[in-house]
Order: sequence, then C-alpha cells, then structure tokens
Amino acid sequence: MRGRASRFALAALGGLLQAMALPLVVPGLSLRQVDPGGALEWLAWVGLVPALLALQAATGPGEAALLGLVAGASAFYAAIYWVSHAMTAFGGLSTGVAFVGLSALVLYMAAHWALAFWVSFTVGRRTGIPQWVNVPPIWVATELLRNYLFTGFPWANLGYTQARNAPVAQLAALGGVYALAGLVVLVNGVAAAWWRRWRSPGRASARRPWRATAVAALALAGTMGWGTWRLARVRREMASAPWVKIGLVQANVSQEVKMQGARNADRIIGRMWPLTLEADARGAAFVAWPEAAWPWALSPSVGDLHAVAPDLQPLRQAHLLLGAATVRWAPSPGGRVAQVENSAFLLAPDLRVLDRYVKHHLVPFGEYVPLREWLPFLRSVVPNLAPMAAGGRLEVMSFESGGRRISFAPMICFDAIFPEVARTFALQGADFLVNPTNDAWYGYSSGPYQFLAIVQLRAVETGRAVARPAYSGVSAIVYPTGELAPGALEVGPVDPALAPDPNEPPRLLLGELPILRGRTPYTRFGDLFAWGCVAASVLMLAAALLRRPTRQNGQE
Repeated sequence: MRGRASRFALAALGGLLQAMALPLVVPGLSLRQVDPGGALEWLAWVGLVPALLALQAATGPGEAALLGLVAGASAFYAAIYWVSHAMTAFGGLSTGVAFVGLSALVLYMAAHWALAFWVSFTVGRRTGIPQWVNVPPIWVATELLRNYLFTGFPWANLGYTQARNAPVAQLAALGGVYALAGLVVLVNGVAAAWWRRWRSPGRASARRPWRATAVAALALAGTMGWGTWRLARVRREMASAPWVKIGLVQANVSQEVKMQGARNADRIIGRMWPLTLEADARGAAFVAWPEAAWPWALSPSVGDLHAVAPDLQPLRQAHLLLGAATVRWAPSPGGRVAQVENSAFLLAPDLRVLDRYVKHHLVPFGEYVPLREWLPFLRSVVPNLAPMAAGGRLEVMSFESGGRRISFAPMICFDAIFPEVARTFALQGADFLVNPTNDAWYGYSSGPYQFLAIVQLRAVETGRAVARPAYSGVSAIVYPTGELAPGALEVGPVDPALAPDPNEPPRLLLGELPILRGRTPYTRFGDLFAWGCVAASVLMLAAALLRRPTRQNGQE
C-alpha cells in the first residue's frame, strides 16, 4: 500500500463503517434511527477490513498504534457524538469546551484500539502469527480492559453491532458480548486476508487463505446453529413459564423541565401518577418509573411516600419501583456537605418503602469527575456537580405477587452497560432485570437506540427478560432471547424545538414478561472467554518481545 496518508484514510474509513453498523441517528437527517430493522449490521462483518489492511502495511509499531487511534477516533466520534449535546444543552458549556470533553472521552476509547493495533503489529511482525489469528483475541482483551479502566466505559463494543441479529446474538449466552466482538473481528480478519491476496501483484502464485476461511466458516456455522437452537429452546421455555404483568411509565417530559423538578413537580406527577394507577387497575403486579423520575429529592431513610406526598392515591395490588435522587448530609472539614445518591425505591401498594437500591456505576463527568484529586482543573468541567456516591452493594429486590415471591435486579441506567453487573444479579436468582433510565440527555440521537441494543444483549447473556422504563424513550420489554416485546415506546419530545409533537402525552407500556430461572453458560462462567483472550494476548506479546522482527505477518 503506497502512501502514509492513504493508510490513515483507510483506518478512518474502517472505524466509520463499524460505527454505521450500530443503531444510527443522523443529525439533520432524522430524529429516529435510520435503520430500525438492523439492515446495516452486515457492515460490521467487513467494515474493519480497511483498517486491518492499513495495519498490515504499517511501517512500524508507532505507526500501527497511530492507525488504531485514528480508526478508533473515527468510530467513536461517529458513535457517541451525542455526548456533547448533554454538555451544551444541559451542562451550560460552550460548544468548544463540550467538544474538548467529547474528544477526551473519544481518545480514551480510541486508545484501546491503538493498543490492539500495536500489539497485533508487534506479534505479527516478530512471530509471524497471521493477523486473522492474533487480532480477535487481542481485540477482545482490549475491549475487556475498556470495561474496567478508570471505572470503565464499554460503550460501542463491536459485539453490540449484532444485538438485533437474533440468531447471532445468542452467542452472548455463551461468552458474553466479548464472544460476539471476537467473531466479528475474526470474519473481518479473514476478509482482509482475501483482499490482500486478491490485490497481491503475484496473486497467481500467492496462497489462498483457505484455512482462515474454514475457521471463520466453522465459527459462523456453529454460531448460527447454536443461535437457532437456543432461540427455539428459550421460546419453548417462555411458552410454559409463568408470566408477570408489568407497567412501564414514560413521562415524555423534556430534560429542561425535568431539571427543574421541584418547580414542575405537579406537572410531572400529574403526568405519571394517573398512568401508574391505570397500570394497577389493569392488573399489573409491578410498575416501574424511569431513573430519578420523582421530582423532589428524598431522604434515604424515608419510610413511606405518603410522608412527602400525602395526597397520592395508593395502589391496589401493584408494587412500584420509584426512581428518585436522595440526599444525605455528611460532615466535612468545611462543615456539612450534601451527598447525593441515585436511588430506586421499591414501594408496597400502600406506598410503604420496602427496599432501596443505589446506582452502582456513576457516569463520568455527569455524576462524578474522574481524577479530580490529581487534576483539579477538571472540576471546572462540571463546576456545580454535587458529590455523588456510588452504591456499594448489588442485591436483588423482591415482592410478593399471586402467592409467590418475585425478585428482580434494579440496574439504574449506566449499571446496565456492564455485563458483570447483570451477571451478579442473575447469580443471586433475579427473575428479571429492570433498567430505569433517563436518555433524554442524549436528545434526538443514536444514544437511546444504542443503549437499547446494549440492554438486549444483557437479556441474552443472563437469560432474563428486561423491563426498561425510560424517561422519554425508548421504553421496552426485552425477552430473554434479546428480542423486543410488541409495543416499545419511541423517543418522545426530548427537544421541544425539533419534536413533531412538543405536547406529546405521557405513555404507558403495559405488557407481560416471562420468569425464567435457569442459568446460561455466561451466567455460570462469566467472562472466562474474554480472560482466555487476555491470557492468549499476553503470551503472544511475550513471545513477540523475546524475538527479533522476522517478516511481515502472513496472510494465512
């Protein structure tokens, strides 16, 4: 490949194509996702090829890392552009400062691609291990690293490109989202090997990558066979399982109104409580509100919602999961300081508090400022941020309904992007997962749809249905197969200036979800596949560093 500029252009193209395989909203072109059926997901299987071709032609490990950084930056700028919307619309930051914040997050994410490219180049150049062999485990290892480094931000993992491809998505029940990412990268590696062979000047004598093709074909066939079998089996289990009727309340209130919750309390409760009563009257055993939907801050020790809202009509039989901010006052050297927690309260039908859960993973620059102790200037990015505390425990909640005890996992918003959180709840015997969230921060963007894809894979990984109440959409019930139940509620008027109907009423999603209690292989063994890829990557890198460069990594 001639020309350094062409290599970097190919790297950027590879990243962009991968981003296009994720749920996509194009600003200025659409308010909803342009591809609700997932037709663009096929791009994931070949989209990385340009970047892998550029990597193969890199002149050294430094250039390889830069190529990975460019590919990753291209992918993540396209995938998470909406992060800056929250900073400008609701954080009071200028466009320039918001772009700096977005760029910092993108570079953090892209650095993992850079690491993967550097390791792959080093391994290939020094050991001769073909690219299609070394890239998949290395990629999975860096995706796992991104799940944990600096508390983690594993958004836009390549495995999520297949969330709407039901047969392929079932692979997550074996090895989690990481197994899907590994498969996607394997197929890309084999496609890149064929492209190199086809473009080789001496292609008539060059070896065809049949062995690589056979491995990829067997992996794909095995995945499709497993996925088809699992879909049929889980659907049979669902048909014979007990089902519970639930209600999900979507406020359809813009973020500007929500941020002035106390001022707009009557309006917010007036939109949500009647639908809660309706769900109860129509036989729901459980009703869930979105994240922090209660307009006032509550005390962590509140024992009865009637203590703060005595006029609320109690429910007849439904239990209510109520999202609310809670505030406690903690001593500090300068006096008392408010400590805010993002909580979910489980209420009995008479509105007594039965349990409380605190969000486990906080959102960087939204709910806490990373590295603020070492880099004080970062505090100016979110100057008015009250100190937020993360929850220290992951414990299921439960309630009695119809003579049986039903348990569920209250994963608030960001908690759901971490596979190990859902797995921990499944190991505790959760009958279903709940993901109260507020995606109104993202505006009309790809964000809400990408988050829904993430949640769909949590369902597959754990073999549990998911109830997802979102403040302004997308609210949905997800079956244990990762498929959406009928009636999902679209994104509401998150931006009144752009909304087709700024006065869109609140919505209620009333449906049923199955109670399955078996354990998937992923629930039993967790990230064993991903850690195996880490071990393989470390061994390959160690072997590479102990050798001198020999030749460019082969095509087969």
